[in-house]
Amino acid sequence: MAKLCDACRRQGRVWCPHNAALEIRARIAPTLKRDMFGPTPPHLFVGHNFYPNVYWGPLVSAQAATDDPRDMYGMSLEKIIESRAGLVRGMKKDSVKSSSRMLSEAQSAVMSIKPVDAEARFSRDPVFSLELDDVSHPMGASAPIERFKVADNPSVPKKVDSLANDSTLANEAIVELLLSGFDVHYLSKLLTAGVLGRKENKKMVPTKWAITATDDMAAKHMMESVRDNREIEEPRVYSNTYLDNHFEVLMLPGSWEYEQFEAALTPELEERVKKRRSTANLKFEHASWENWKADGTVNFSEEHEPYGGRSDYAERQGGGYYAARLGVAEALYKMRRQARVVVFREIGTGYTVPVGVWEVRENVRHALEAEPQKFATREEALSHIAGRLAVPLSEYMRKSKVLLQRRLTEF
Repeated sequence: MAKLCDACRRQGRVWCPHNAALEIRARIAPTLKRDMFGPTPPHLFVGHNFYPNVYWGPLVSAQAATDDPRDMYGMSLEKIIESRAGLVRGMKKDSVKSSSRMLSEAQSAVMSIKPVDAEARFSRDPVFSLELDDVSHPMGASAPIERFKVADNPSVPKKVDSLANDSTLANEAIVELLLSGFDVHYLSKLLTAGVLGRKENKKMVPTKWAITATDDMAAKHMMESVRDNREIEEPRVYSNTYLDNHFEVLMLPGSWEYEQFEAALTPELEERVKKRRSTANLKFEHASWENWKADGTVNFSEEHEPYGGRSDYAERQGGGYYAARLGVAEALYKMRRQARVVVFREIGTGYTVPVGVWEVRENVRHALEAEPQKFATREEALSHIAGRLAVPLSEYMRKSKVLLQRRLTEF
């Protein structure tokens, strides 16, 4: 584990991304060459700056690597950063409607469901610089790319190959592949690479846009069926914590409705919570909480959508909102039930660098794969959740659109 730098020590961090990046750079520098060959994860990155003329390029690695969130779940923050740092991002500026030979090669790699051997030539030796984003995966070294060629036969599913050569609209193709069992991570890569859609409309989509768009399209499709299902019978609570992101998912009987809270905790608040829990005192002093808020020590946000959905973008939470909502929609779709749902996300200080919204999606998925706690009343469910959250439940209640509603059956 990397030694803490002065800045991280002052912030109370347990892991230092700055020194870790220096250590990783020293280890991988000898592998970064102008000419590279190796098992490449089927992925390409498309930036969003200067759209519609963007920087894009395939990811190349000199060693085996994974970019599938289902495989990455459970890795430590340090391990995730290190595994991603070994990937070199080729960079080439072009129109999103490019039809170049290099793009065609990259698309064939992206369509593969297995890593492919590929060779790449850069205009200079790649330079390591850890780039972090709250939506997409961390990025490592990069360099302008001159040539990219797949050296073996990509393993492309027949269904994908058929839709890539069809005139089906991109959103319709996404839904069709979703129903065929393909995960949203793979589908977002196809959307990024411009593989899907009618020939005249095909274009690359910036990676962070494609991830959120795929989560949104998949969830909306499932929600159409969810709204026709019968309601759950009792309040349920699902919980999960990974990478110091703690989730409580509350399901209440009723027609589909969704609300999500995000709270970024601070060392001071976390220390107060430890003391509170160690003494079994589940009450916060309201004055203390008001002081924390006044000092701006907690970043707190709420997003909501009613039964009919929402048309505006969830600005306050961005891609995290759509990633968590997809996890909930998937679970209700499998249950053949509908519910009013409230997701509480509390981000601890141990989450020192963002790894992408896949962490949110997988956190919620794993929460909902476990057996829930079931309760006779809403109050019992809320009391259970109150003891598991750092922010006082009263603060969530005060801002909530779902929890302030009462149904006749709850009296």
